[in-house]
Amino acid sequence: MYGPAIPVVVLTGIVFWFSTTAFRRGRALRKRGIRVAAKCVNRERDSKGISFLLMGFTAEDGRSLHVKVGPFRNPPALVGGVIDVVYDPEDLSNAEIPSNVMSGRVALPTAIVSGLVLAFSLLMLFFGA
Repeated sequence: MYGPAIPVVVLTGIVFWFSTTAFRRGRALRKRGIRVAAKCVNRERDSKGISFLLMGFTAEDGRSLHVKVGPFRNPPALVGGVIDVVYDPEDLSNAEIPSNVMSGRVALPTAIVSGLVLAFSLLMLFFGA
């Protein structure tokens, strides 16, 4: 009855959500991100060899923060090492190492295309023949 519209809506909805989230987080870091030196206080590694680093630093307002950055195949620091981190002062959970801050060159076009496909699929689902 609905053909492929339902799976397409679900799939493009997921792609749209992830791409807009990635774009917004990267844009926030590029626009208002603050770069600080951070010390690696812990490293988490999963069974596939993917690592995340827990980085500790002092924010510009004096608060001591710990943020998780990654994922990494080859982490840029070991526990006790110091590397730069960019964090968003308006969303302290949004932090990344400078080389991993998204430029938006992939996320924005992906969000636009998936949004258009999602809108078209929803129109077909509700008003199509």
